[in-house]
Amino acid sequence: MGLFAFDQQYAMFDATPVQNQFILEYMPSAPGDYVKVYLYGLMRCCHPSEEMTLAQMSHDLNLSQEDIRAAYRHWERRGLVRRVSDDPPVYQYVSVYQQFLMRDAAPRDTAYEDFAESLYALFGEDRQLHGRETTMAYEWVEDMGLPQEVVLMLVNYMITNHGKHFSFATAQKKAVELAKEKVTTIEAAEEVLGREKKIEEGLKRLLRRFGRPRPASADERALYTKWVKEWGYTPEAIEAACVETLNGEPTMKYLDGILKGMRERAGGALTTQNQVERLRKGEQDRTAPLKALLRVMNIQGVSVNEGTLETYEQMRTLYPDEIILMAGKACAKAGGKLDDVMTTLRAWKRMGLQDAAQVSESLRKVERQNAFLGALYEQWGRPRRPSAGDRALVNRWEHELGYAQETILFCSAFAREAEKPMPYLDKLLTAYHAQGLTTPEQIQAARQAEHAAPPPQRTGKVVREQQYTQRQYEETDELPAWMQQKIKELKGDA
Repeated sequence: MGLFAFDQQYAMFDATPVQNQFILEYMPSAPGDYVKVYLYGLMRCCHPSEEMTLAQMSHDLNLSQEDIRAAYRHWERRGLVRRVSDDPPVYQYVSVYQQFLMRDAAPRDTAYEDFAESLYALFGEDRQLHGRETTMAYEWVEDMGLPQEVVLMLVNYMITNHGKHFSFATAQKKAVELAKEKVTTIEAAEEVLGREKKIEEGLKRLLRRFGRPRPASADERALYTKWVKEWGYTPEAIEAACVETLNGEPTMKYLDGILKGMRERAGGALTTQNQVERLRKGEQDRTAPLKALLRVMNIQGVSVNEGTLETYEQMRTLYPDEIILMAGKACAKAGGKLDDVMTTLRAWKRMGLQDAAQVSESLRKVERQNAFLGALYEQWGRPRRPSAGDRALVNRWEHELGYAQETILFCSAFAREAEKPMPYLDKLLTAYHAQGLTTPEQIQAARQAEHAAPPPQRTGKVVREQQYTQRQYEETDELPAWMQQKIKELKGDA
């Protein structure tokens, strides 16, 4: 320890001399943090501490160590500081008066000065750069490793595209991009910046397409940049995908989901407009038949997705698209759902229907049977939707038992009071068929004869269908007028 020394607390209560020359000549053009670093170091020159390190200085000033190094590089270029060691870093402060008086004789940072002159020349008299802006641009050379000609080319690019009063903070983002791309030539820089320009122009067109002709937000620019740089989409490919946004609200977030889905379905190899359009056409060809089916059925709340597409492909294993649509229309009339179409197709397969003509004939047959069943239900005062089981009974009466519709309709009056008219009528017709009765006249005559004769002695079981009310039936007494007219129509008697 020397003979004399300041008390450890002396620096806190002392003053640090700052020459007016520094305030007037050097401080105005320096960034604020650089001035803060210089003054703190000056204070430590007056009151040195063996414990002072770059890390401690970073903590005291709330600046990163790299910010402190950059500040001292600035003061080195101005001749106020000399770096005498890098590891650990050691700096010597030069007298401001001495530097001011001897600056012409002092060593000059000619590279910095030449760069600054070239930078100023780009702006001419239209803009006077602050020292912070000049220093920032030169840091792109020293800290990021970009050649001076590339940095000057970047500044000229910003002037051309954004005017001479552009933000150097915005330019720094592009400098970082050039550094990441390891750009070393003007040609490489032009390629990267050309891509950046395409991003800006494409984003502007996209926002206009969405009805938002305004500057893009930071989030919107980040999304668009991701689509181009990370996912590899060209601006033209992105615009081609915009057609998909017609199904919802056209927003950047919605388009992000569309592009992500396309990329996943294409295995990541999807970049150009042609590739996007081919993918869309292929998907349209795949989804169009299902969409047509949903339209004819007017089904709400059913989306076209992998599940419904798989269901449709199963339908295709039974019949082609034309017959699937016919099944959809038939199910829609009955209020059916998508699952009912598959049930209908399987039923047609069991019936042996092979083509559209056979399906059409079967549908016409069903329509006739439904109309006839409607007349029966009306006769009984029990209107409802015809079922497949009831149609099967009508088919049996007509084809197995050989009854004409007018005969069935005539006999339906006898089942009006039954709890279950259709099964009752089936048993009644089966009994008449067994007796060889085929026409309304034969059946009425048989019933009249049976009522006139004494009841036979029966030793076996008597079924309900053989027990008729003991009454003399007349056609006009038993059948309503509308039914008599219906029978005449079915017989062909006008």
